Amino acid sequence: MKTMMLGLKEGEHVKVHCTKRTFNMEKDFEISVTVEDTDQLLSGAWLNISIIQVFATALSELCFHDDCHPNSIGFMCPEMISATMLKSDADRILLYITRSMSALSSKTFILCPYYEKSHWMLLVLCLSKREVYIFDSQQKKRNLMIKEPLNNAFRSYKRLGGQSKGTKLTWIPAQCAQQPGSLDCGYYVMRFMYDIIMNHANSQDLTKDFSRTLPYSAEEINEVKDFWADYFMNNVEFLA
Repeated sequence: MKTMMLGLKEGEHVKVHCTKRTFNMEKDFEISVTVEDTDQLLSGAWLNISIIQVFATALSELCFHDDCHPNSIGFMCPEMISATMLKSDADRILLYITRSMSALSSKTFILCPYYEKSHWMLLVLCLSKREVYIFDSQQKKRNLMIKEPLNNAFRSYKRLGGQSKGTKLTWIPAQCAQQPGSLDCGYYVMRFMYDIIMNHANSQDLTKDFSRTLPYSAEEINEVKDFWADYFMNNVEFLA
């Protein structure tokens, strides 16, 4: 992968195609990836949003095409639900989240990679149980900006379905692996998503089935890096 990107100059980028179904967008779009983004991934630096977007796209394609992995997982776009977008265009994001809930209502889990204040977390939404699991690799008390919009969107989603009861989400901190370094959060979010899809896609109790606090090993982190790189090298398009 590094050899592939060597021809790019600083600031130049390539693109990975993303269909609208991946993140419930209104149309297909392109994910821009710079040489700096891939250097960060290879060196273990803090991950930019494009890396997480490509990883979620790869997992979505796996769920969609591979019969071994039930199509029970949906995704929300990490860029659309980021704290930055919530600050700049809250009404648009509320509509996006509500629309995504309606489109993904049959899924067991909706994976929502979320970053706020330079920290990545994974929110796992279970609509049928009205629960949100917070996978935070640096667990501490946080007043998440997305909490109120997600609660409001859930109420709108339920009312659109003609239901006035059970419109409150329960937020549950998950017992998950804790990162040893200050820059590992993006890699842990990728691993959380990977583990849920590979091992817990049809879990009836994610807090019970997914319970681990020990850090991930270097081999476990390298596995998701390799998964990212394989998908990227097979789907990247160089700009003219």
